[in-house]
Amino acid sequence: MSHANWKQYFDHKAETHGASVQSSDYFNEDSFFMQRDNTLRWLGPCSGLEILDAGCGVGAFSEPLVPHNHVYGVDFSEKSLEYAAGRGLHTSADDLTALSFGDGKFDVVVCIGVIQLIEQYRPVLKELARVTKPGGTLLIETLHSGSIQRKILRLFEQSKKFDRMYAMDELKQVFSQHGFERIEFLKMYHPFKFVSKGSEQGIGDPFCTSFAIKGVKKVD
Repeated sequence: MSHANWKQYFDHKAETHGASVQSSDYFNEDSFFMQRDNTLRWLGPCSGLEILDAGCGVGAFSEPLVPHNHVYGVDFSEKSLEYAAGRGLHTSADDLTALSFGDGKFDVVVCIGVIQLIEQYRPVLKELARVTKPGGTLLIETLHSGSIQRKILRLFEQSKKFDRMYAMDELKQVFSQHGFERIEFLKMYHPFKFVSKGSEQGIGDPFCTSFAIKGVKKVD
């Protein structure tokens, strides 16, 4: 879909479902909370930090980080941002390829379920890397292109919903190009609730339906 069509799509979901996690595009609420809880646990303790949720939607993913941090939310759906602000995020409708924040502002940048919606993701990663401070963490979660389940689903889907899915080694390479090290993966296997972690690809990866990747920006 085009940028305008995705904006209309998520504005409509926010108008229909309000602040509910159903305004996001997860399979169901159980899937959302399973992924959120595992991802935030993997991210590690956060307190007193400047955090950006890039593509925050209604703010449900980063809401647990709000009480002890300064959490900023950016999204192109202004209707979604109304609910994100209600959850305590400092919101703006910035373009993810041209954020209004200064270089190295954030200790942590998370971007959850966004890059599969866009064809040209590299400008977004470049911009997210720019606003991550040296020693800070960038975490992105997206769909796995090598998933057997997703390949089977494509046989039955009549429309192309997502613009892209990703290979883990592709994103690892882009992270490295933008100065990130200590790169790790969190792998999820919908509809199962277990996850696995590691810094390399593994033999179980064909069953991984989505994954998160995080890295620490090098300190010059």
